[in-house]
Amino acid sequence: MRLRGKKVAFLVADGVEELEFFVPYMRLQEEGEEVISAGVKAGMVKGKTGLDVPAETTIESLRSGELFALVVPGGWAPDKLR
Repeated sequence: MRLRGKKVAFLVADGVEELEFFVPYMRLQEEGEEVISAGVKAGMVKGKTGLDVPAETTIESLRSGELFALVVPGGWAPDKLR
């Protein structure tokens, strides 16, 4: 099933579980889907084990009408995004 021009957004913050971010993010990219990562600020965040995780844009700039899905990977990040 193709997403027909809609994006999948991943919300990230410090403490995000890297595997829960990178695996689905990269698999969707491999399938040719448009994915984007978003944080409170654009830039790099530190994953739970210390890996850098990109926040390509801000959460504030996301538009729900452009999104197919919103993914919130685990780790400590969901608590920081509340």
